[in-house]
Amino acid sequence: MLDQSYLVRGLDLLCRAHTTDYFRDGHKGGAIISAYFFCAEEAVEEGVSELIAEMINGPWLPPELRAPFPAETPDPGLLDRIAAAVYPTLGELRQAGHNVILPALALKAFHQRPDTITPSRVEGLCTLVEAFDTTTDVALDDHDEFPDLSEAEDLSDFVLREYLRTAEAFIGRGQGWTGHLLTLGRALMDLRQVGQVELARRSLHTLKLYVKRARMGPLDTDKPIPEHAPTGVRPLELAYWRERRRQDPALGHCFKYPYGFYGLMGAARDADLKRRCLDMAFRVF
Repeated sequence: MLDQSYLVRGLDLLCRAHTTDYFRDGHKGGAIISAYFFCAEEAVEEGVSELIAEMINGPWLPPELRAPFPAETPDPGLLDRIAAAVYPTLGELRQAGHNVILPALALKAFHQRPDTITPSRVEGLCTLVEAFDTTTDVALDDHDEFPDLSEAEDLSDFVLREYLRTAEAFIGRGQGWTGHLLTLGRALMDLRQVGQVELARRSLHTLKLYVKRARMGPLDTDKPIPEHAPTGVRPLELAYWRERRRQDPALGHCFKYPYGFYGLMGAARDADLKRRCLDMAFRVF
């Protein structure tokens, strides 16, 4: 697995992204945290962590994005400020739910490394949350029906069913809505797991808005984007990363999507649903 220096590196980048490029570098910080937990929590083949480390350590991150945060006294009480920053953003769908996805990853990292809960990091993360202010014109109404998502298994089954629906709808038009559905669903799971139960509960509104928008399908203005070809290998396998490392990690979705996917798969209970999701997985990987 990746050592915890990668967890802290991702957290530091996430918490300073507002000073460089909040969208690009926020994604990269969240991607490194995702890569750390993916390698730590999933049954990846031997050697996978080393290849992922090579991708992170390469030219993907310029030197200015690698600097550590200054030493400060940790204060776990500061975590309340993060939830307080997220709550006002939950009424609208903001940039595909990144106002939930990225702070959830940071909160999970803080939970594992409470020594990193410092004023500068928390302030930077709160500023990042506020930067995701572009909204999608979608709202819930009385005709929108959703199942009870209070249990992790029900949440996972629901998100994976929507994943299949979205992947089919966006064939040839890009699978960004499909992939981010996985990361948003995983974010709600993570919030619950680290004790942010109220934040997770309120963030269900964001998930429902997201699903409603995804169900609308591609827009007429969406450009055609070639689909990934099936390769026969998946991110738990060394062969997958041997091929994937030849490509630029870009925003880091190659780390974030598998983290979301396999976390949801692990919690889901519908065996046939999981089989169908594995068959469709190549579209986002």
